[in-house]
Amino acid sequence: MHELSLACSVVELVDREMRRHGRGRLCGIEMTLGDLSGVDNDSFLYSLQMVLERSVFAGVRVVVNRVEPKARCEDCGELFSPESLYTPCPRCGSYATRLGSGRGFRLSSLIIEE
Repeated sequence: MHELSLACSVVELVDREMRRHGRGRLCGIEMTLGDLSGVDNDSFLYSLQMVLERSVFAGVRVVVNRVEPKARCEDCGELFSPESLYTPCPRCGSYATRLGSGRGFRLSSLIIEE
């Protein structure tokens, strides 16, 4: 389950950032997760909550913002929402498409109370 590994990495990153900035109490974590990131939202949230509860960050609120995938066809210019990384253009059928959003996975922000 790679979601558990990702959750551990997120908590390590949060811990490093909190130590680096020093002040305040962590109240929340905001994540951005693309629908085509390959990360299962429910498994990741479960894993992240489990890891947080076993750390100094127990009780911290987690918000995950999902990002719908958007792609553009390089042949005809059509902008569309692909169902997978290998979805052809719905207008012309070309596979020469470029994914512009929806694949990312990132720690967006930390909500800190001073």
